[in-house]
Amino acid sequence: MRGVIKILRKSWMGWFIIFCLALSINAFGQSANTVCQLSGKVTYKGNPVPDACRVIAYIQGVKYAETEVKNGIYSLSIPADDPSTLAKEGWVEGDNVSLKVEGYSGATFSKAAPGSSKVDINLTTMGVLNLTTWGKIKALFK
Repeated sequence: MRGVIKILRKSWMGWFIIFCLALSINAFGQSANTVCQLSGKVTYKGNPVPDACRVIAYIQGVKYAETEVKNGIYSLSIPADDPSTLAKEGWVEGDNVSLKVEGYSGATFSKAAPGSSKVDINLTTMGVLNLTTWGKIKALFK
């Protein structure tokens, strides 16, 4: 051990190696905590919702991610919180994520975690989507 310390005292290369090791250990620790990826089907009364409906992810009432439905499916990435700052920029392990479709409550995903999770959204209330095309036109003029 003393031999290693002597080398480090005299060699800038030794310090450089220690610096690189410290950076790689730090980067490895953060890579596991980068994105919480949620995806799944979005249905209203058993039928897929129309394309372009917005799915929004909230944590403690704050919006962190948004996407649009395509072919009855959504996929969104919620960024991770940066622990080196006081502000909350994203999810932390164990957060409850509320998913809303066009402002209507859809699903709650408990215990946010890194990686991908499947969360289907089954809506029971969805504005005028349950109306036919003619019903939608009539609703506009009420």
